[in-house]
Amino acid sequence: MRPKTWTYTPADNSLTGYLSNATGATWTLTATTPNDGLAHQVTIRNDSATDHSGKTATLTGTDANDKTITEILQLPAGTATVTSAKYYKTLTSVVLSATIGADTIDIGWNDVAISKTIPSNFAGFNGVSLGVAITGTINVDVQHTLNDVFDSSVTPTWADHASLAGLTASADGNYAYPVTGIRLLVNSLTAGATVSLSINHTRV
Repeated sequence: MRPKTWTYTPADNSLTGYLSNATGATWTLTATTPNDGLAHQVTIRNDSATDHSGKTATLTGTDANDKTITEILQLPAGTATVTSAKYYKTLTSVVLSATIGADTIDIGWNDVAISKTIPSNFAGFNGVSLGVAITGTINVDVQHTLNDVFDSSVTPTWADHASLAGLTASADGNYAYPVTGIRLLVNSLTAGATVSLSINHTRV
């Protein structure tokens, strides 16, 4: 199998990336994606001291693998920020359970992000070579799963590679035993950083 490389310039965090000063009961997003090919956690910040924690926002969008996802977030109690558990490559709508009146809320993303899942074609192969190339300031993990990445009913459990976690500089490594899927997790970054993941399966 020929080696393949995926390169990303991850978007830095933006509190207002999707919408600034949302108010009332109906919100129309001004952007639907960080546009970097990665899926980011969504942030919702309450700009006022009003306690809106009795209300919820339903997020709908797509994940890193372009599958539709949804999630319900409780709004902040006063001036604070809440963060989604799921990662969104696109965010297509945010629907409120009740109006926030004249108060304002910002909707954006943070710089914690994941790449798409790369299935590992381990049948008939012996080992996987990995290379991570980094420019700028960024911290990333290479992760793997042993779950069936083609079964939509399964939520994969991810684990960090033993030597390719917390990377801030280019490095390489391998998987000596089969894994079913591989991805990148971006932990933090300074705008303008890039990261590339190269994968090569070795034939038996």
